[in-house]
Amino acid sequence: MSELFPSHLRGVLTGIAVCCQWLFNATVAFMFPLALAGLGSYTFLLFAGINVISLIFVALCLPETRGKSLEQIEKHMEKQLTPDDAVAT
Repeated sequence: MSELFPSHLRGVLTGIAVCCQWLFNATVAFMFPLALAGLGSYTFLLFAGINVISLIFVALCLPETRGKSLEQIEKHMEKQLTPDDAVAT
């Protein structure tokens, strides 16, 4: 996760990302027994559907970072995320 953040904000944003991951993990852990009681075995289909949606999001929206340095990734993200009119000024 940290390679997706600019170096001057990497520490703070990585901490926020890890915090969010723990909160969502806790939410799943606490919701699972309730969902199992309410939905029965369909609970597993619900979580499978969420995972499929997550996989599609990762495949379509997040860049491949394998084999690239942090500096290369940062330049790529700046170029990709900076609006065209902001670059011209």
